[in-house]
Amino acid sequence: MKKLTLFAAALGLAVSANAQGLKGVGYDANLNHIVARIGLNQNAALDVGGAIMYNDAAAPDTKLALGVSGFYLGKLQHWGPVDNNFAAGVIFTKLPQKTKNVGFALFGGLQPEVTLLDRILLSTRFGLNIPLAPDFQINTVGSGISIVGGASFKILW
Repeated sequence: MKKLTLFAAALGLAVSANAQGLKGVGYDANLNHIVARIGLNQNAALDVGGAIMYNDAAAPDTKLALGVSGFYLGKLQHWGPVDNNFAAGVIFTKLPQKTKNVGFALFGGLQPEVTLLDRILLSTRFGLNIPLAPDFQINTVGSGISIVGGASFKILW
């Protein structure tokens, strides 16, 4: 029942993203999530992401892996094709393992973006990551923009 509830929550996020004015879709390489960009106004947006993996051949407790994320982006600076955004968000994960399989983390930091060809955004996120579950810790997080290995991108319309 819990698995069905988690799947319904992810589906609800996708439906609400479409209803609120979907501005684009993409892929977050840091979290391995498919992401929807929801525009709130000219200076703010939401990035709502999710991922799901189901393996019927696995043990009953490890068949499902799920990830859901949401980030509020507030525009700080704009320099031509480059935008610098403040990012604050939450990341929820359900891992395919028997113990300590639920993760919940908070994030705060920056998300610079480069617009290419008026429709393609390349971005990265760096700042402070605070996992609250299964174990509390505080760490910095970030990765470079790499077309080959780590570009988080969105295609806008």
